[in-house]
Amino acid sequence: MDRTIKSALDRFSHQTGLRVRIQSYWILASIDQSYDASIAIKIGTAEYPFWVIYNQKGINRPRSSTSKIENVIEMGDLSEQQKRKFLEIRTPYIANDGDFSIPIIITNSATTKKWTSKKQNKNDSQRSGKAFTTSIAKAKFIHYLMAMNHESHKTQRQIADRIDVSLGAVNKYLKELVESNYIVNDSNRLRLVDPGKMLELWTVEYLRRILPKVEKHLFDANSDKQYMDLRTTPVKLKNGYWSGAKAADLVIGSELPNRFLIYSDSPHEVAKELRLRPTENGKIEIRKKFWNFDWKEEKQGIVDLPLIYADLMDSADPRDLKIAREIREIWIKPL
Repeated sequence: MDRTIKSALDRFSHQTGLRVRIQSYWILASIDQSYDASIAIKIGTAEYPFWVIYNQKGINRPRSSTSKIENVIEMGDLSEQQKRKFLEIRTPYIANDGDFSIPIIITNSATTKKWTSKKQNKNDSQRSGKAFTTSIAKAKFIHYLMAMNHESHKTQRQIADRIDVSLGAVNKYLKELVESNYIVNDSNRLRLVDPGKMLELWTVEYLRRILPKVEKHLFDANSDKQYMDLRTTPVKLKNGYWSGAKAADLVIGSELPNRFLIYSDSPHEVAKELRLRPTENGKIEIRKKFWNFDWKEEKQGIVDLPLIYADLMDSADPRDLKIAREIREIWIKPL
């Protein structure tokens, strides 16, 4: 069974680009509950631990009568009925047929559509997963689709100019995403079929492909008072846009941020504006803006909601991960 679990996790890692670390095999959690492995899935700088229960076809495995233990992931030979149940109760799973669902973090499962709309076959799921083996240019294109999904339809030429890729590339990406059932090309706009799934999969691509290439600078406040003012005052920047916890605080009034993230065409101009000092371990990170289009939240002085979500998901702070879920729901609700 150990080899089977490792093989399934290797496939999942290949599909998503995520690192999966097997910590140990077979753990006795209590007198009536054991697990087949413990693993950790890494996204950005954060690791998510899970206990593994491996399901074998035809074997009815007894379950503990105690209260539900958090962070359990179901693996193995999973039926469509089991997948539907796990989706309903938001239990993560990785099936041997290639379907997986890790709520909030990442999902490629077509099972959601199988029981809410027309039936899809196994190849549909595989094509959807393959469509997100992307390039930096395609990841930027998907970012544009999500940031502008409330807006009227633009021509392919306009899209190409806004994201600085060729017209041929835009045509190719649109075709791939339509064929994979990620978007619908309506007469007035490009509509996301499953915004939540698109956001989760794009977040992984953003962390893998875009973020490592972004120019970054670290700064700090010059005094404790200045740092506290940044935490508590809704500052609208002249030369940049807030992301991460500060942007979330401006949107939903969340907990005061401990660290700050800003995007700007001129990072050092923002540093001058806020009177910051450069330092190797600063709490204020200013990144070079990697997109060149207008977006809905721009006038609020923040980046688009999908990018705020992705940056929060890159945090190791559990509070940021909780806030990310709220931002996700705000973005999805009107779509």
